[in-house]
Amino acid sequence: MKKIILIFIFIPLFVNSQVSWNMNLLGSFTFPTTKCNDIWGWVDANENEFALVGLRNGVSCVDVTIPSTPVEMFFISDVYSTWRDIKTFGNFAYVTTESDAGLLIIDLSDMTGNTYYHIKDFVNPITGTVLHWEAAHDLFIDEFGICYIFGASNPNNLPQPPNGVIFLDLVSDPINPIHLGQWNEHYVHDGMVRGDTMYLGCIYDGSFQVVDVSDKANPSTIGQAYTPDLFTHNAWVSDDGNYVFTTDEKPNAFIGAYDISDLNNIYEVDRIQSNPGSSSIPHNTFVDGNFLITSYYRDGTTVHDITYPNYMIQVGSYDSYLGSGSGFDGCWGTYPFLPSGNIISSDINSFNGQGILNVYGRDFRQACYLTGEITDCFTNTPISNVNIQILNTNILEFSNLNGEYQTAVVDSGLYEIVFSSIGYDNDTIIINLEHGVLDSLNLSMCPPCSSLNLSTNNTYDICSGDSVIVGSNSYFSSGIYIDTLNSISGCDSIITTNLTVSPSHSFFQQINICYGNVFTIAQNSYNTSGTYYDTLYSVNFCDSIVITQLTVAQPSAILTFNPPMLNMLANGGTPPYNYELNGPGGFNYFMQNTNGIQSVNPSFSGIYNFYAIDSAGCTSDVVTYSIEIQTNIVEYNESQRPPIFFDILGRRVDFLEKLKYRP
Repeated sequence: MKKIILIFIFIPLFVNSQVSWNMNLLGSFTFPTTKCNDIWGWVDANENEFALVGLRNGVSCVDVTIPSTPVEMFFISDVYSTWRDIKTFGNFAYVTTESDAGLLIIDLSDMTGNTYYHIKDFVNPITGTVLHWEAAHDLFIDEFGICYIFGASNPNNLPQPPNGVIFLDLVSDPINPIHLGQWNEHYVHDGMVRGDTMYLGCIYDGSFQVVDVSDKANPSTIGQAYTPDLFTHNAWVSDDGNYVFTTDEKPNAFIGAYDISDLNNIYEVDRIQSNPGSSSIPHNTFVDGNFLITSYYRDGTTVHDITYPNYMIQVGSYDSYLGSGSGFDGCWGTYPFLPSGNIISSDINSFNGQGILNVYGRDFRQACYLTGEITDCFTNTPISNVNIQILNTNILEFSNLNGEYQTAVVDSGLYEIVFSSIGYDNDTIIINLEHGVLDSLNLSMCPPCSSLNLSTNNTYDICSGDSVIVGSNSYFSSGIYIDTLNSISGCDSIITTNLTVSPSHSFFQQINICYGNVFTIAQNSYNTSGTYYDTLYSVNFCDSIVITQLTVAQPSAILTFNPPMLNMLANGGTPPYNYELNGPGGFNYFMQNTNGIQSVNPSFSGIYNFYAIDSAGCTSDVVTYSIEIQTNIVEYNESQRPPIFFDILGRRVDFLEKLKYRP
């Protein structure tokens, strides 16, 4: 994401007033005979607040509990040095300098300033060896009482100590620290520690290093990254531990922000300058919640909102130095951690060329953020390099390759935001932005109407029953139709529709099947009588409607016995029928193309089977009938007169004829 934040802070070279923005000066304490270097804060058991100010000729302790009337509690004279840095643990202050004074330890419970010690020898209780060093550039003390000495050295006639980091334990004896170990992969200019992780500014390597110090005797480097100007002065971790912020001590250098959530993939997420183009030099930066407080030499004390580390924005500053440019003048150090919220800063030479302690109040707040995505209104693809300008401010942003943007303003209120890009109409959006709130505004931008071909001719061939919809109109019949549509771009479009409607085809068929069979058409199967409608789909032509009149034939056979006759009857199905009767003794009776009752005189007792076949070839179920035939036959004697026989119906039967069938 490209970012240009133009903040007009007029700092002429020769003026007699200081420039403030969302910070106010609560009070000052001057050092008319010496210049200042670094600063730290301390709070006693009664919640009185003190500024511990490094001076070229010693250390000053100033009570800033009442910021309008600071009071110097004591001054300890020490060897002259341009560099002097201070940190605290419990009731003790620890001071390093590059002028071979060793480690100065001040007992802050004695506000006379008369109780202090200079220590140069540090014993390792495990090995029994003594580490001697007399100078160091800076130091840090963690929450566990471990002091980290940065950039130690000795006079040239003595062996040189590690100039990376030396670990000292202050807990066992605050005035006799013991040596625990060291990390010495690079010269270290400054650093800080939280938990078991150390963050180092390796100025000559141009990088910050992340080191696991859980084992002080065997620290291990676990991550690193190079900073924008390759002259890394200091590094400070965010409260959530996911980001590191750095300074490079060079003219026109940047404050950098890095994502360290994956120490195997540390990457820069943003960089910012306090006063672009002025050649000012950043020095020390500190994370204070959502804010980054930085001593910025000739730009004074600056404040950036880092709520979103990928988009830092300056929300306050107090320029305490009257000049500008790349010199090492003005604000050396700052301390933002006093319980009152006041910020104390030490200026090298902002008071008539000499040092001054300034106490600032906070008028700054979190910025008002806006983010979103910009796309083409027709293709929905991202638009990059769109200008996003907030009117009546000097804030200008650009969308990235994904069409994403983020911007912010310092003050809440109603703003007009203009989006512009080559090849698109400008859009102006009015939105209310609030402190500490990230609003989202997505936008679709459209090309100008003059660049669009807004007349369209469309030809459609459809089938009867279908329709073509154009805008809010639906068309069902052949013809030429003209519609005027208003697009999302606000441009009218003329749509000419040439419509041809072809009829759908229909087909009627009568189908007869026998019971138990199935008729199939398309994907459908039928086995009962009825009328069915099926649509047959066509790829190149209109669909066909097939109407099927289906008759399912099921003839039934009926067999009855009315002595002496067996009666056969068929119904159902499609007449005429073929009758077939089978019985005992090879009896078989077959009759074609008949209707109604047909009778036969059975010859033998037994089971008779009957079925019928209709004219469509459908066969009925087989029905059976069991009969028993009784006869009155006697033995014939030629000497006797032939008897007279009658059948069961009382009819006379010829004897000789009957005798033929004698068994």
